[in-house]
Amino acid sequence: MFCVTGWHFPPDFYKSLSTLSEVDIYIISHRKRSEIPLYLYGLFEKEKILIRSNIGYDWGCFQQFLKSGVWEKYETVFFMHDDISIKDFGFIEKATSMLKDYAVVGNGVGQGTVSHSAVNKHPYAYAHSSWKPDSFLFNHATVRGSFFATTREVIRRIGSFEVYWDPFNISIEFGNWSTKASCGKIEAALGKNCFGYLSDKFGESVYISEYYRGNESEDVDKPGGINLSLYLFIKRAAIIYMEILYHQRSMPLYSIWLFILKIILMPFSKKIY
Repeated sequence: MFCVTGWHFPPDFYKSLSTLSEVDIYIISHRKRSEIPLYLYGLFEKEKILIRSNIGYDWGCFQQFLKSGVWEKYETVFFMHDDISIKDFGFIEKATSMLKDYAVVGNGVGQGTVSHSAVNKHPYAYAHSSWKPDSFLFNHATVRGSFFATTREVIRRIGSFEVYWDPFNISIEFGNWSTKASCGKIEAALGKNCFGYLSDKFGESVYISEYYRGNESEDVDKPGGINLSLYLFIKRAAIIYMEILYHQRSMPLYSIWLFILKIILMPFSKKIY
């Protein structure tokens, strides 16, 4: 089955999905019902279009789907954005076959910190996580939230994704924190080399082209003004929290500092309704 983040709603993309007679499609919309195009209800059953609060970005969308419990009926689950370009549905068979050897299959191997993350290089990305790495030197592979496939057993094993919910919509950059923490949790649970890829090219395979939040380039909106200042403050506080937690920073009364920093960080990373 497919779990699709509903945001851009390109007609050609959804029309192509509707031709898959043997695949159940679930759309998790972060837009209001009034903003969902009517054509979508002509292509998919209404009960498979789930509307959820617009928090947590793509990994938040995926976690909201996990909370529904629907995935329990399926052996293989494909997670994807609705702004990718599907060139060949052969990825279904290919990824399903690869899942015999890997816990998670992404589209193309990432580049830079998108392909590999490390706690000592990006400590801030793990501060919000209920799962914590066993070492400050822990490093792991990642997949982009644009597209990845996994199995029911893997989802059961990890229990949940580690989402930075950003309830105040401060910065879309927090979505990358969710990517790092969630993928780190997966590798810690399933072991090294648990990630496979359809190609060795970033964002691209013979099956799928990935884009950047609806764009063909990385030229997307970044936080500015007070949001940028707040994002940098949260990032700095998260780094200090992790450095204290992993004894990389000497602080008197460190347990009190940890408590204070946790209280400061929590409202920005947790769900607030």
